Amino acid sequence: MKKIATIIFLCSLGFGATAQEIQMKSITSLNYSIGVPTGNLNDFISRISGSGFSIDYKRMVAPNIYLGGEFGYNYFSEEKDYDTYTDETASISGIQTRYNTSVPITLTADYVFTDNSQFKPYIGLGIGTVYNNREVDLGLLTSAVDTWFFTLKPEAGIIYNLSSYTGIKVSSRYYQTFNNKDLDAHSYFAFDIGFVFMSF
Repeated sequence: MKKIATIIFLCSLGFGATAQEIQMKSITSLNYSIGVPTGNLNDFISRISGSGFSIDYKRMVAPNIYLGGEFGYNYFSEEKDYDTYTDETASISGIQTRYNTSVPITLTADYVFTDNSQFKPYIGLGIGTVYNNREVDLGLLTSAVDTWFFTLKPEAGIIYNLSSYTGIKVSSRYYQTFNNKDLDAHSYFAFDIGFVFMSF
C-alpha cells in the first residue's frame, strides 16, 4: 500500500512539474511589418507601405498550442495625380493625398507544428479590433474619418531558433475588417520579420 501511495505521489509531482513547464513557456516577438493593401483599401491606396510594426506575446497552454495577443501598426499613404474630385454635389480640382492608419489589437491562438525543433512553422488565427484613421488632403481641404472595425486575422509563419532563448520569425498576416456605419470593410496583408525572445 505504501508503494502504491509513493508511486501515485511521484506521478502527481511529475504531472505538476510538466503543467508548470507548459504554463511558464512563452514567446515574445518584435516585428518590422510591410503592408500590402487589398480590396477596398487597395482602391483607396494602392501603394505598398514599409511603415509598420507589431508586438506579439504568446504563452503555451498545451503541447504545440499557444494563446496570446498582438498589437500592430500599419501606415499607408499615396499621392494621386492632379484631377477633379467630386463629393456629392461639390467638385474641386487639385492634387489629392490619401492616408490610412490601421492599429490592430487582437487575441491570438497559434498551433506550432514542430515545437521542439530549430525550425518552428506555425499557423494561427486572431480576433479583435482595428482602430482606423482615414484622411484625404486636397489643397486646404481635409477630410478625416476615425472608426473601430471588428477584424479577423489568419496568420502563417516560421520561427528559426538562434539559441535556446532567441530566434528570428518570418510571417504573413491577413487582416479582414467588416463594414460599420462609418466606413466599408477593407483588408490588407502584413509581411513581418521579427526578433523572438523565448522564456521557460
